[in-house]
Amino acid sequence: MIRRLFLLSTGWGVGMLMLLSLSLGAQNLERSSERLSFDLGFGYKTVPLPSGVIVGVGLIAGVVAGSSASAMVWPRSAEEERE
Repeated sequence: MIRRLFLLSTGWGVGMLMLLSLSLGAQNLERSSERLSFDLGFGYKTVPLPSGVIVGVGLIAGVVAGSSASAMVWPRSAEEERE
């Protein structure tokens, strides 16, 4: 249980640090000519964002999802099986 919690908290912590660095780095992307916006459905669209921000958010979501999935499939220890 402790290893699962450690894996989960480490993955979320790394994801938050990556999001912080992406937020700080995105402030310097004003000159980026390629800006994309997504259609979210129901007539809503996102603001135009540089393509690097969109790729970065996808990468961060993958890190958090992967670490969460690995924490969930981590094998149980013998002590947990006895309970």
